[in-house]
Amino acid sequence: MCPPQAGRLIYLNNQGAYLIAGELMRKESAFVLILIALAAVIVLSGCVSEQKSEKVKIGLQLTPASALVQVADAEGFFKSNALDVEITEFTAGKFAFQALLSKDLDFAIVGDIPPVLAKMQGNNFYILAEIGTNENEAPVLVIDDGSKTPEEYFSKPRKISTSQGGTPEFSFYLFMKEYGIEKDGVEITAQKPEEMIGTLASGSVDGIAIFEPYPTLAEEKIDKKMLRFTLPEGVYPTKYLLSADREFVDKNPETAKRLLKALIQAEEFVKENPEKARKIVAQRTKFDKGIVDKIWPDFIFTVDLSEALLKNWEKEMKWAIETGKAQGGGEPDFKALLRRDLLDAARK
Repeated sequence: MCPPQAGRLIYLNNQGAYLIAGELMRKESAFVLILIALAAVIVLSGCVSEQKSEKVKIGLQLTPASALVQVADAEGFFKSNALDVEITEFTAGKFAFQALLSKDLDFAIVGDIPPVLAKMQGNNFYILAEIGTNENEAPVLVIDDGSKTPEEYFSKPRKISTSQGGTPEFSFYLFMKEYGIEKDGVEITAQKPEEMIGTLASGSVDGIAIFEPYPTLAEEKIDKKMLRFTLPEGVYPTKYLLSADREFVDKNPETAKRLLKALIQAEEFVKENPEKARKIVAQRTKFDKGIVDKIWPDFIFTVDLSEALLKNWEKEMKWAIETGKAQGGGEPDFKALLRRDLLDAARK
């Protein structure tokens, strides 16, 4: 609906149009119709221009994983959907998610691990969509000692740095299980992603298990031969999610739909303009364009809610119980977190 002032303009213009029509219809009816059409266009234009954008706060880590948000912002998809988006950067997605749970944000981009832990601890929130998937997101990068396989490399005691409480730690847990690596032979230390390259270069650790682009950056910057070990295909497709404050979405479902619509538009843009999308991400993240180009093929940028996400969450729940990160006591209803209705509505 138009604001009251625009409503008065419609009334006045209609009245004026009727008077003009009464006088001139017999002589210049075509001219009158043009005047009426022009008046309608002017009024409708006034309504559009006066529509106010709603301000929303999104938290994320500036890596290629959040590419759809970066593209939607750079290409004006948020603005075209009447959203004034304030983006806050964090050093990891789990910290953005913590800010969401603390009511400091309306939305946050996060890997699929923190929501599982939060739900098992009794927190309430929504997951509106997956916005990215990566099959090789957290490889294990080690200094080459001539080993040919993960089993051979980890036959000796090793010290590995990772980021705990998120995707890299879970991925390394799966890595050890897949290759039969005994946990007693591995010392795991927690570090921030940006600290790991220097630690590996100095020899303080034997390897790092972290998300991209940090493994690729380490390969580029460290003047040592490296080995990169990955999980077998299909073991863990890492998901990056659009999480949302439950209370905010319940009060503002249309806002959530518009945000999802903007991300869907960004998805189409990335598919049709991959080179420009990579340039946007390189510029926003401050990572070298060559690094972004190198890791880009590993990502699938699709706005979705898939069965694979629920399968991930089931594995992650068992890991959380096994490692003591969350206590057992019944399986949470992870499906209750998903707002597929909003995603479906945004696609219409």
